[in-house]
Order: sequence, then C-alpha cells, then structure tokens
Amino acid sequence: MTDDKQQKFTAKVRRGLVWVHAQANGEMTRLKDAASGSRIPGFSAAALADIDAALVWIEQNKDATPS
Repeated sequence: MTDDKQQKFTAKVRRGLVWVHAQANGEMTRLKDAASGSRIPGFSAAALADIDAALVWIEQNKDATPS
C-alpha cells in the first residue's frame, strides 16, 4: 500500500471512529443512567472496564471533525 493510500485509509478509519464513539458512548451513558449506580445487567465489572477503556482510546484516536 502506498503512503497516499495508507493515509486515506487511516483518515477513513478515524472518521468511522467518530460515529462508533458517538453510538457506543451514548448507549453506555443511557445504560448507566438507567442502572442509577447499580449493576448493569449483562455486563461484568471487567467488561465495563474494557468498554470504558475502549471508549477512552477511541476518543483519543478519532478525528475531531468528520467529513
């Protein structure tokens, strides 16, 4: 893959992360609000920690302005 194609692919992935982050973050916020501080059904503490870590990583690696 040429550098130009690699850069275009990377840009597409970063733009895709904007959408993924918005969807996943919104859903996790909704679930946490519905659980009101108690356990979220279907998720272990380890799974929630992994999801939170993934959302942080996506936030740090996504494009700020989608095209």
